Amino acid sequence: MKEESKEIITNGKEALKAAAGIPIEAVKTTVEVEKEGLKMVEKAIVYPIKKRRSIQDFFWKSKRGVITGCADNDPAGIVTYTQTGAIAGYRLLWLALLAWPLLVAIEEMSARIGVVTKKGINQVITEHYGRFWAYLAALIVLICNTFTIGADIAAMADISAIVTKLPSIIFVILFGGLFFYLLWKKGYKIVSRYLFILTPIFFLYIASALLLDVPWGLALRSTFIPELGSINLSLATIAVAFLGTTLSPYLIYWETTQEIEEKKEVSQLKIENRGTILGMFFTQFITFFIVVAAAAAFGGNFHEISSAKEAALALKPLGNLSFLFFSLGILGSGLLGIPVLAATTGYAASETFGWRRGLDEKVSSAHGFYIVMISSLLVGILIALLGFNPVLMLVYSQVLNGILMPILIILLLLISNNRKIMATHTNRLFTNFFGILAFFVCLGFDILMIYNWLKNYIS
Repeated sequence: MKEESKEIITNGKEALKAAAGIPIEAVKTTVEVEKEGLKMVEKAIVYPIKKRRSIQDFFWKSKRGVITGCADNDPAGIVTYTQTGAIAGYRLLWLALLAWPLLVAIEEMSARIGVVTKKGINQVITEHYGRFWAYLAALIVLICNTFTIGADIAAMADISAIVTKLPSIIFVILFGGLFFYLLWKKGYKIVSRYLFILTPIFFLYIASALLLDVPWGLALRSTFIPELGSINLSLATIAVAFLGTTLSPYLIYWETTQEIEEKKEVSQLKIENRGTILGMFFTQFITFFIVVAAAAAFGGNFHEISSAKEAALALKPLGNLSFLFFSLGILGSGLLGIPVLAATTGYAASETFGWRRGLDEKVSSAHGFYIVMISSLLVGILIALLGFNPVLMLVYSQVLNGILMPILIILLLLISNNRKIMATHTNRLFTNFFGILAFFVCLGFDILMIYNWLKNYIS
């Protein structure tokens, strides 16, 4: 009997190896053979059965899109949108509305490239457009992400220093160590699940805007009818920062990478797109109210915010709790956004040089990925330690994003319209229209900013 049992187990192992690619060493008992067999049956029979989608199911399907939207509203985003209202008043509210389809188009292209090619953006660029463009794209991501990391950590440290009355340098080191631990020990994915509960904090900006004396007729008119007029250097610069923090370089790489790591199929793209549309709407809905609240609080008379306490005044109708809620928003969004920025930098470099990569990989097998990721975090910490004004550093790091983003948009459009790469899954009319529009809007404000800077410099 023992010999027969051994033969049955051996045959079961061999059959599973042939059918599902399961290593023989992974199958130890007949019980495990049965379990693996049941999994195969479940995949073959249960999955094709369609269930009616409930409201609860729709909510959880869209959760990731909402988290992505909140990650886009990191400390740099919150402060930049507040600065936009303080400087431009309601004049640039139309950018919040326009950015929604632009974000959806960019995210959709990024996701589709990952799903169809099963390769990262820079790997595709290297194979089809040459190493020069891949190096350029990686350099853009490296520079933008590193400066944003530094600005975000500086803002988080500044907030903590105000609350505790301790030197901010202590918190720069503490937050840097925390992010190092989360990335090294792969704890970010666990933390990100719970950070979803912080999203209601952003709704406080809606409450603040509704409690402030807002000329809603003007605000709504500025939302749907672009008011350009004469654009000076301050207005052009904050518009570039607004676009840079909204259409961030990291979004392209992070979205593509996540689709690859989660092994998504083309058939799942429609469901993913629904989550993206909802998530991007959420982030721009909150952006709208941040700008409105700041415009009402500061009057929109080209007032430049220079401190965290001043930025918190956008929530002043909440009274003594305004700074507390502003602080929670900055700290929570920083915890969500900074690990994503660091990881994206590692992915971009690894794709360019063909290194093994992934947060699920061991450090020993993906050392290049981890070295770049941790290095970007360390350089960000050093930038935070330089002692620049955290609020202004946040805004100008996003100006840098806005200047460099058009190059990445062009590369994204080229890839997603190339039939040799995407086969039958090239861009639809909607995606091309808003992708091209994103390029020209970003480039247009870049040119206006540089023109006004040169005019002021010469005069």
